[in-house]
Order: sequence, then C-alpha cells, then structure tokens
Amino acid sequence: MAKRRTNEKKLKKQILSAVAAIIVLILAYFLEPWQYIGGESEPGEELQVHYIDVGQADSILVRVPTTDGMKNMLIDAGTAENYPASNITEYLSSLGITSLDYFVITHPHLDHIGAADEVINMFEVQTVIMPECEASSKAWENVLVAIDENDVEADILDKAGDTYTMGDASFKILGPIDPVNEKETNNYSIVMRLVYGDTAFMFTGDAETDSEEEILKNFSRSEFSSDVLKVGHHGSTTSTGEAFLSAVNPSIAVISCGEGNSYGHPHDEIIELLEKNGVEILRTDIEGDIILCSDKTKVYRPTSN
Repeated sequence: MAKRRTNEKKLKKQILSAVAAIIVLILAYFLEPWQYIGGESEPGEELQVHYIDVGQADSILVRVPTTDGMKNMLIDAGTAENYPASNITEYLSSLGITSLDYFVITHPHLDHIGAADEVINMFEVQTVIMPECEASSKAWENVLVAIDENDVEADILDKAGDTYTMGDASFKILGPIDPVNEKETNNYSIVMRLVYGDTAFMFTGDAETDSEEEILKNFSRSEFSSDVLKVGHHGSTTSTGEAFLSAVNPSIAVISCGEGNSYGHPHDEIIELLEKNGVEILRTDIEGDIILCSDKTKVYRPTSN
C-alpha cells in the first residue's frame, strides 16, 4: 500500500511538471521577442550580438555557433573619453576570444576605429572589411599599418551587394552605394544586414539619411526587414529617417552613446520617432553592455543581461 502511495505521488509530480512545461511554452509563444528570456537554445548554442558599452562610440561583437565552435565578428572598435582601447580588448579576452573571423570597420572616425589597431595587433584577425575611402588621421594610419604588419586580408568595398557567411548566419553589405564619390565621412559607413534563420539584425555605423535613401533605392524592401536596428550615428537626427525605419520595421532599437555626452545623443526627435513606431529602445548609456540572442526563430535577451 505504501508503494502505491509513492507511485501516486510520482504520477502527481509528473503531471504537475508536464502542466508547468506547457504553461512555459504557451507564455514563450505569446511574449514579444524582446521580452522572451532564456530561449530554446542552451547557453552558447545561440547567435549572440554584444553591443559593447564604449561610451560615445561604437563596438559590436557578433558570435555565431558552428560545429567548429563560435565564429566571431567585430563591427567597429571605437574609443571615447574614459573608454580606452583596453575596454574592448579586455571584453573580448574575457570571453576567451583569441581570433576574429571578420573585423568590419564601418568608417574612419575615431569613435569607430580608436581601438582598431590594438585589436588587430592583439587578436588573430582573418579578414578586415572596410569601405574604400580617403582619410588622413593618425588613427586611420595606425589601422592601415596594423593590417599590413599583421598580414591581414583586407576586403576593401568599392560597391554594395557582397554577401559573407559565418556558419548558418550570413550578412549582406547594403551600403555605401558609391563610396568612391562620397564626400561626407559618415556616409562611408558600411550598412549591413545579418540574417540567422528567421531573424535579422541591421547595423548602420554612422550612415546618414542621404546614404539611407540611396540604399533604399538600390535594394528591394525585403532586404531591410530586421528584428533589431542599431540606430545610426548614436541616435542623431542626421540618421534614421522615417522611410528607412519603416523599411527596417524593427521590434528593438539599440543606441550606442555616452552618458551625458556633449552632442545630446540620442536626440529627442529620434526617441519620439522610435516610440511612435512602437519600437523598444535599448541604450548603452543607461544599461551598459547589451546582449541580444537569436535561436533562429526569435530574438531575446539572456537571463544574465
């Protein structure tokens, strides 16, 4: 008789566990992607996008799981006041990263390349992707010297449209359309869309509305839709025009900017535009490092972020 009661207890426990699991699945299905915590993938088995807090600058790490381990791509390596190069190199090292499959340098402004030479010198970089542009700053010269001295392959873009792969992820260069004839340095910015399963991330550097409009003219609307938009130029009104935002149609917008910065970024107009379109806003000046993940079906924040 005692054994029967034990079996009944076990059965009751199993039923309760099954009901709890069903409830979790139902909640996960109906929650918005940005609200979804945990995901179906075990830690390390999902694509990760790290928007590193570098103050009034940009640096984004993309990690893609493959059968050979994680593939790594760094997009920009900017420095700012109180945010030296070591802020980025130590972040990468803390994750056990020793090499980068791709290092995308969107354009040659200090807040995007200030730590680029140190990254190239410290980590084994397979390929640097950068726009064809003219620049004469010491920081840009240091980048070019580092590429040469470390014998890094440099893919210099003279047009948009190229596609690259990292495991099951791929990213396409949407801009700049005509870098050779570009006069505004921000509009040299590489604009790229990364796709992983049914999810997508848009990265924009400091591309301004002129560049956005050119890109919209040259690609079909299906090339823009993304779950996440890295807001251009730190949330300045020079970027993120209504037409571009409408085409991307993100659920989440990430703004990389410095707390109390002298530019007033992000500008109120951009915040209002994003809110009007129902976009969830995440800011490094408020939250610090921001990590988003994708399991190929949804984008979510890990429980530790």
